[in-house]
Amino acid sequence: MLVGIHALADNVTEGNRLYRAKQYEEAMSFFMKLDAQKSPEIMNRIGFMYDAGRGVERNGNIAFQWYRKAAETGLAKAQYNLGLCFQNGIGVKKDINEAIKWYLKAAEQGYPDAESKMGYLTVTGKGVKQDFKQAMQWYRRAVEHGNIHAIPELGIMYEEGLGVKKDKTHAVQYYIMGAEKGNVRAQFLLAEAYRYGRGIKNDDERSLYWYKKAAENGSADAYDALGSVYANEQLGQKKDRKKAGEMVEKAIEIRKQNGEGDPDARRRLKFFGVKLDD
Repeated sequence: MLVGIHALADNVTEGNRLYRAKQYEEAMSFFMKLDAQKSPEIMNRIGFMYDAGRGVERNGNIAFQWYRKAAETGLAKAQYNLGLCFQNGIGVKKDINEAIKWYLKAAEQGYPDAESKMGYLTVTGKGVKQDFKQAMQWYRRAVEHGNIHAIPELGIMYEEGLGVKKDKTHAVQYYIMGAEKGNVRAQFLLAEAYRYGRGIKNDDERSLYWYKKAAENGSADAYDALGSVYANEQLGQKKDRKKAGEMVEKAIEIRKQNGEGDPDARRRLKFFGVKLDD
């Protein structure tokens, strides 16, 4: 019995070491040992590797099967991943009700990503009754448990008065908190707040700083805003149509990489003097 326990520990330990070293194929060889597969964490990791195509050919069907095995043991992160499969149709037919069932299981264990997801679904009314107060509770729990992506969502709810009395000053406090923790959405929203004096005194220098920080972190909206800044001599910047065009091109590239449409792209590029292909 002790030999079996040591074998499990050795296979899991070695597999995890190789995984951290990004030697995914070698890591998978250890994870696929029958004894290692008894670990819910390893079941979930195998699912993720098939989901992301790390060390194996990407396969949503197999990923779903492993996530389900791990989720059924009660592992919160696997329950969340299984919820994503049902919501996005990864290895299974889309089923928002089934997705919510698994998100709730994970959220009730205090898994922050699941709590944030429940906040989003509740505020938008997707698959559940729209309830801003309930959404606020979910987002608060997510933030308390370390999810930084829920921080700007709380700010937006305060700014727009959703489920809580409108308070732009309180909203900005959340944007500052999220921005300082590296959340790109919060960084963009903080730049907007400084630019237009929403809940905080107008400050062109700080607005420009946070736009640039958000852009560096991949915000297409921030690049678009910078395009406007350089095209219209805003935030203390000199007019520079070439730089403005470069900013908009980057915004378009990011949206393309994210699979997002941008129907206004050609008009914006033409306005900034960027040469277009026929």
